[in-house]
Amino acid sequence: MAVLQTAMMGEVPVTRLKEAPYAHPTLAESLNNLFAGIEA
Repeated sequence: MAVLQTAMMGEVPVTRLKEAPYAHPTLAESLNNLFAGIEA
């Protein structure tokens, strides 16, 4: 959640978030699945 909050505060577009790597073993790795389903 902290990753998304930081991105929102920095006004990072979805396209940038979708291309970013999210490393294991954190919960942030689930963002890969989330952004894979978003067409931007």
